[in-house]
Amino acid sequence: MAQIFGESRKKVESARRNLDSLMTFRDNYSAQFQRSGNEGLGTRQLIEYRMFLAKINTAIADQEKAVHAAQAELQNRQAEWEAARKRSLGIKKVFEHTLREETRMEEKKQQAEQDERAGRRSSGGTLTVFI
Repeated sequence: MAQIFGESRKKVESARRNLDSLMTFRDNYSAQFQRSGNEGLGTRQLIEYRMFLAKINTAIADQEKAVHAAQAELQNRQAEWEAARKRSLGIKKVFEHTLREETRMEEKKQQAEQDERAGRRSSGGTLTVFI
């Protein structure tokens, strides 16, 4: 369960890195276009820029959806992990309680046996006849 939780966490981190990369690329591309625009661009170049920018924005939107989906999966895995951990702790407590109870019963049994042996020794093991 912990492994699945860890994999989900890595998935979120990877999706975020991809999103950050896309956004950085878009920002750099826009800055480069702005510099080129100062030198003058033709209509075709402007159309191509806008089309490419639209594709980048679509990719960013898709990646944002992937990040949200990965985050939702991570939350589900975290809830499952916590539930499994609680069950495990509950089972551990029951086991420890049972073990303590068995130990107590065994100690009680041994004490009773010791008391019985001590009782036999105190009577000396011999039969005394009173006349």
